[in-house]
Order: sequence, then structure tokens, then C-alpha cells
Amino acid sequence: MRDLDSSLLRTFVTVAETGAVGAAAQRLARTQAAVSMQLRRLEEDLERRLFDRSPRGLRLTEAGHLLLPYAHSILGAGADARRALSVSQIAGVVRLGLLEDIAVGSLPRALRRFSAAYPHISLEIVIDSSAAMSARLADGTLDVIVGDASAISAQPQASWTQSLFWVGARGLSLPSDLRAQSLPLVTFGGPCLWHGQVVGILKRANIPWRVVCSSTSLPAVQSAVEAGLGITVLMEGNIRNESMRVLGPSDGLPPPPVVDFALYVRPVPKSQTAAVQALQSFLTDELNIIMPRPLTSETAGALAESQ
Repeated sequence: MRDLDSSLLRTFVTVAETGAVGAAAQRLARTQAAVSMQLRRLEEDLERRLFDRSPRGLRLTEAGHLLLPYAHSILGAGADARRALSVSQIAGVVRLGLLEDIAVGSLPRALRRFSAAYPHISLEIVIDSSAAMSARLADGTLDVIVGDASAISAQPQASWTQSLFWVGARGLSLPSDLRAQSLPLVTFGGPCLWHGQVVGILKRANIPWRVVCSSTSLPAVQSAVEAGLGITVLMEGNIRNESMRVLGPSDGLPPPPVVDFALYVRPVPKSQTAAVQALQSFLTDELNIIMPRPLTSETAGALAESQ
């Protein structure tokens, strides 16, 4: 059995998160042709189709959804090995702010790996809304935050777009004509920036809707969906594949929203700099953020030719 090629997996993960070959090519500083070729190589190796292709972009197939967490784990293990071999004894306290949608997924397990790799760095984690974290970054009570770019008043270190997914319970059956009756929605209560996008998308598609359950708690929203009360939009890492299924055009639904996330770091005292940089680098790897970098003349030429 052949080992999976990590470079192909990184391309796969990037395309899965951007939903388009062009956007992935820009983040990876490669040509679109090179990204498409790598996807084909991975699909041929696995003998599975990983994406449904349409003029609107790429959507993960069932096989793609199954592969994605393994791809994250494999790429994360490689980064962990590099950290474990580092002899650096970086120390300090870093206060990290996260959106619940990011904090509830695979990141907590990843942060445990960070603590194992950097035992002298003490993490203090706060989970809050993007607006609240923005204020705390400004007053110096948080050092690093990951949140919704539209709600944070600061200059990001990196930003990226991530697709959301329509999801429902595995046994949920939607009407054949969604315009004939109201679509049951499970929504996030409070200042949810995604709800406006969802409503706007459904209005443009002439699909009536009604809220059947609303909660400020992500686990409560997930439980309501699992119970078959209605559908919602979730990030990939928050989809419980054993009890939920991804919905799409075959179910009569329009493309789901995309959200803009960003990583922010405040200026810190020199004594904290190494610890903050270590966490920033870790989050960049774990969240698959491709940091901006200068293009070589060769790469710039290749990208120009691909346009």
C-alpha cells in the first residue's frame, strides 16, 4: 500500500477550503494547471472522485469529506515532527481568542499537541464573538485572535475565505420543491454574521424559510440538526459525518455562504515575541493558512500565463 503524498494532500485541503482551483492556486503560489494535475493524481491514486465539479466551483464528494480529516491529521503530524525535533526552549504566556465555530472542531486537539511541543509556553484561551475579541485585542487582554474578518477592527496577519456547508440529519428528507413550503432552519442566535448571508441566499433563490430552533451554542445547533428539526450551515470541521449529511444542488439548495476569517496578532513585549510567533506559526499550519510571500520571477510568470 503506497503512502499518501503530503504535497497532494495539501493541495486537496486547500481546494476543499477555497472551493475553487483558481483561489487555491493563488494561495499555493502555483498555476491552476498544476493544482488540477495534483488533484487528478490524488484521485487516480485513491481511485475515488473527491470533488463534484460544476461552473459554480468544486464541492467535496462523500469520499472527499471522508478524506479531509485524515489529510489534516497527516499534514499536522509532519509539522508536529518538525517541532518535536526543535531544541528551542521557548517560554512565555500567550492569550489566544477563538470563535466557537473554530474552537469546537479539531483545533482543541491540535492545541494539546502545541502544548506538548512547547511545554514552557502557557496558553490562556478565550472563546467569544469576533466583536468582543476585537475589543480585547485593542485593549491588550488578548495577544492572538482568529475570527470573522468583517467584525474585527485591526490589520490581519493573514486572511482566508472558507466555504460553509448546508447540512441536515442523515435521515432528513427535504421537499422535492423547496419553493412550495417553508424550509426549516436551525440558526445561531445572537450576533451571528452568517445568518444574514443565509437569509439573503434563500431570498434570492425564492425559497421560503422559517426558524425552527435558535441557539447561541454550537453543540445545541448540532444536536438540533441531528434530531432532524431542520438544516443549518456549518464549517467542515463541525459536521458530524456519522449523523449528518452535506446537502447541495441535488437537494434543491443554492450554493451556501462563504466566510472570511483572519488571524490577528498584537504587538507584544520582547519577552513574549518568541512565544507568540511560535503560536502564530502553529495556527498557520493547523488552519492551512498560506501566508503571503514574495513571488519569484519564475512563479510570477507562470501565474500570469495561467490567467
